Amino acid sequence: MNCRDQVVLVTGAASGIGFAVASAYAREGARVAMVDLRREAVTEAAQRIFDQDLVYPVQADVRLVEEIERALDGVGSRFGTPTILVNAAGLYPSDPVLEMSEVAWDRVLDTNLKGPFFTSQSFARRLIRQNVKGNIVNITSGAAKRARPGAAHYSASKAGLAMLTQALAIELAPFGIRVNAVSPGFVEVHSAVNQLSTRYVEAIRRTIPLGRAGAPEDIAHAVLFLTGPGSDWITGTVFRVDGGSAAGTTALPLSRVDQEEGGDNDPQAL
Repeated sequence: MNCRDQVVLVTGAASGIGFAVASAYAREGARVAMVDLRREAVTEAAQRIFDQDLVYPVQADVRLVEEIERALDGVGSRFGTPTILVNAAGLYPSDPVLEMSEVAWDRVLDTNLKGPFFTSQSFARRLIRQNVKGNIVNITSGAAKRARPGAAHYSASKAGLAMLTQALAIELAPFGIRVNAVSPGFVEVHSAVNQLSTRYVEAIRRTIPLGRAGAPEDIAHAVLFLTGPGSDWITGTVFRVDGGSAAGTTALPLSRVDQEEGGDNDPQAL
């Protein structure tokens, strides 16, 4: 796709999926605002983009509406009004239900759900005032439909984000703003913010039908498709990119009882 006339804003852009998405748009010629809570990290990430003229690192906390507004104002002054928003900022924590604090719950819900809502709201208001069409892509998760230990707040936030995607799509469609989500399966990233145990990573890899963890670039490709001309009649969808994980698992053996094991299917056992 040709993005040379596009201004893109990506949250959570200092690392992982957010960085891969920002890099992909820059390679396509878009001007990209890279937003992240960590000032030094996002500045260093922007320096890794091949064309420095195409990127603008912005420090902002998406949990705070005033910082979202400031970030969008700054991007508008630097590049012009963004027409593509990718809400990739998110936390991937592990807090058992019986140990979870109010602070931990609020931190995840504010980052993963409140942040995308108010960033999308501010983004959409600007486009509507200028009578400009645009695209929003939310990064949700397979955890929206499948819980795991330690992720009550995470799963709830991603389930909420999937429904928020549909709600935004319905209300913003009359203004020519399409809203979709990409739902990754397990994507292997190296992040100081969202660290994972080796035991967890090895266990989840065994459940993926295509036999490997996803890469951030796998998600970036899907995001570009959902904001390109080939998806012009798609809105309100949650697009699974998960190596087949939603279809089932290859980590279980066949359920039948083989003859050498005996049992009900063994004629000698009758």
